[in-house]
Amino acid sequence: MKGSQATMVDNEKDEASSLNTQWKNSLTFKFTIVQFVVAVLIIASSIWLIFSTEKKHHMDTQLSLSQNYGLAVIEQLQQVTSKIETLANTIGIVGETYRGQDEVVKELIPSLLDIGERHRLIAGGGIWPEPGMFGREKARNSFFWARDNHDEFQYLDSYNSADGPGYHQAFWYLPAKYFQDGHTHWSKSYVDPFTKEVMITASIPMRADHSFIGVATVDIALSGLDKRFEFSDQNPLSKGYILALDSYNKLLADPFDEANTDQVTMLGQPLTKLIQKYPQLAPIAERIGVMDQAFSQQIMTSPAYRPEQLEKVLTQTPRDERERLTTLINASIKGSHSKASIVTLELDSDPLFNEPVLVSILTMAQTQWKIILVTPLSSLSQQANAIALKIGAFLLLAQLLALLILFVFQHKLFIRPIFQIVSALQSGNLGRLELDANKRQDEVGQLAKAFIARSNQLEIAYASLDASNLALEQQLAMQQLAQQELENKKELINSLLNASQNLICIKDTQGCYSLVNDKFCEVMGIERSRVIGMRDADLYPSRIAEIINHHDRIILDSDQAQSFEQPMPTVHGERIYLITKYPIKDKDGNIIALGAMAVDISSLKAKQAELEQTIKLQTARNTELKQALDAKPQPKQQEDVEPQGIDQFKQIELAQEAILPQMLHQLLRQELQALEQIFILLRQLDANAIDEVHLDQFTEALTTQIDIIRHGQSLISADLTDIRATVADRFLQDLVAMLAPQLAAREVEVLIDCPHHLTLPISPWHFLMLCHRLLSNSLQHAFPDEQAFNRPKRLTIGVRYQEEVLTLTLRDNGVGISPERLDKLSHALANQDDARGSLININRWLKTQFGGSLSITSQSAQFTELVCELPLDKA
Repeated sequence: MKGSQATMVDNEKDEASSLNTQWKNSLTFKFTIVQFVVAVLIIASSIWLIFSTEKKHHMDTQLSLSQNYGLAVIEQLQQVTSKIETLANTIGIVGETYRGQDEVVKELIPSLLDIGERHRLIAGGGIWPEPGMFGREKARNSFFWARDNHDEFQYLDSYNSADGPGYHQAFWYLPAKYFQDGHTHWSKSYVDPFTKEVMITASIPMRADHSFIGVATVDIALSGLDKRFEFSDQNPLSKGYILALDSYNKLLADPFDEANTDQVTMLGQPLTKLIQKYPQLAPIAERIGVMDQAFSQQIMTSPAYRPEQLEKVLTQTPRDERERLTTLINASIKGSHSKASIVTLELDSDPLFNEPVLVSILTMAQTQWKIILVTPLSSLSQQANAIALKIGAFLLLAQLLALLILFVFQHKLFIRPIFQIVSALQSGNLGRLELDANKRQDEVGQLAKAFIARSNQLEIAYASLDASNLALEQQLAMQQLAQQELENKKELINSLLNASQNLICIKDTQGCYSLVNDKFCEVMGIERSRVIGMRDADLYPSRIAEIINHHDRIILDSDQAQSFEQPMPTVHGERIYLITKYPIKDKDGNIIALGAMAVDISSLKAKQAELEQTIKLQTARNTELKQALDAKPQPKQQEDVEPQGIDQFKQIELAQEAILPQMLHQLLRQELQALEQIFILLRQLDANAIDEVHLDQFTEALTTQIDIIRHGQSLISADLTDIRATVADRFLQDLVAMLAPQLAAREVEVLIDCPHHLTLPISPWHFLMLCHRLLSNSLQHAFPDEQAFNRPKRLTIGVRYQEEVLTLTLRDNGVGISPERLDKLSHALANQDDARGSLININRWLKTQFGGSLSITSQSAQFTELVCELPLDKA
């Protein structure tokens, strides 16, 4: 009893130990890790969002606010410029209306100029008549008033002095002539020569009876205009300053006057002078230059005035300001009063703040003045960071609290019940699991009940499923293997049939075609759909159909494969084919079909007949020659006959050597028959009798044999046509492919050096005899079997055709020829004596057939080079 209790205690300890050691794989631990990772990702993404996206959004908002303030400044300036333009137009109307009434003009204009500006904005103004227009007695008759030290407008007659060029040549006067009525020309900033005031002039043209009679002007003091840009109390960013430039990029506002220790104002000075003093602002000048260039290109695409039309005013303008003046005049005519454009850039440093700043450049379309708003980035960043920190802290606390609440409820409602179900299933205590399931009415209780029901069902089903699955897997594996082998067989047969250059067909025992390959349809000129199911009598003439049926009966009676020569109608006319027919049997040995493979031998038959006729003629001539020698002629006559007889003997010998094509035909025929026998065996073998390895070997051998036959057939059939020409590179490739087994047996690599698509005016048959003899000679003598080589064996065939001379070069890296033997061989080739040998026979054949020659160079154990030269006539 004590032992049993001890065992139970030990089992409980082991179970507890097992549960404790598996805590890393427990669902509680995994969910805790997942919750922690999710919390980290949420917090990290929130922080990133706050300190990047929201910060950027705030920066963009502040930038928009800054630009809007710049637009507000422009709007205020446009109100001022509109008043000035209205005032100038009013003065111009006074001048046009009271021309010649000097007292009335002098009484009205001062009252118009005094509009109560509190910053002394208007420095002066008046009427500037064209010479002779307000009275011919005075060439200069201006009416100009300037503000004095007591803010009163005083009449000045200094411009009417006869000294100097006169006001009608001034830069603020001449351009106004080209402006339309009611349009204002805003001049560049300048220092008035009489009042010494830095100002800018608004000029309005005056016209009477459509004639230019003068200009009405209003002068704006830059000192008064500068005060309108002091916005430290109005700027919503609380920091920053404004730079203002006129249409010629001269300063209208100087925000650095308090920082200047030399008390020299920059008003009216070019921007380049300010850049010299503060190089940090150089990027602003570069960007303004780009803006001005773009504006000039836009306006001058279709100008109202060409440069030659503005020649008078341009000659009085400095060279560097002529292009800008031309653009402004044309812009006023085209009416370029669009919305102010905005360009933004950042500077690494600033003269006032010594920190990165944000620069916004706005252009007033009406006056082409530029308002440059400079705001330090530190103020924007501080405000953005403060907002980001507040939002970030709130979001962080809210997310942490939400994750904590989620973890507690998830653990109580989901993780712990699942852990209890898993514990009960692991311990096999289904009773406790069922008890817990009855207590709970939620999805967890339903899950526990489903586990109990499924557990009982699975125990019953597992036994039957295991046996069924095993049987099905075995059956399925066998079926898949058989199906795969069947597909491989089918693909193999189709590939062989359609790749073959021979005619292949199968007929059933009733003589109906059941299969034909692509070559059969191509040669016969009949579609496959028309052939299948037809008999020979339906496709061929009765004479040929009778021959085919006779051969079929021979195969059925003999039950063996046989070859026949018979004519066949083709798209090229009637041709002679060598046809091999064989019976196809089922696994019981019964004939179920007849197969046939056919190769065109018309060229071989024609060549054979030609050679037989040549041999007969040479035999007759040989007989006549022997009879002439037996007659014992006179010595002198004998001297004349003997060389001729020798030549005739040589010709006879060459004719006999020409039997090589017939031998080559026999060789190809034997290879074709061997191929056909292989195909017959393949059809007769059972599919289960060939494994994958043997099938691959069989396919590779069969493919190689077909390739050799195709190249050999291409070489032989090349002489069928009447065209006496040969494509050299393609011909040599076919020859090397046909000799591939011999070259592989001797481990010799053949290289072809021939121009692409070089056409030679030589019979393909003669070219074949020459190349085949030379290759056979080199394989036999350059690489003897009894000598070992420690370098790769190579043969190089070179072909050149220049000035109607064919040069064929064959160079090997074999054993070479000794000097003594080389001298004897060269002497025999040069003297055409009765010596014997393959090279001498080739040389004799070249001399007799083409009037050509063969030369040889060699070095023992290095190389041998054969050079054949054949004079060829293209005609």
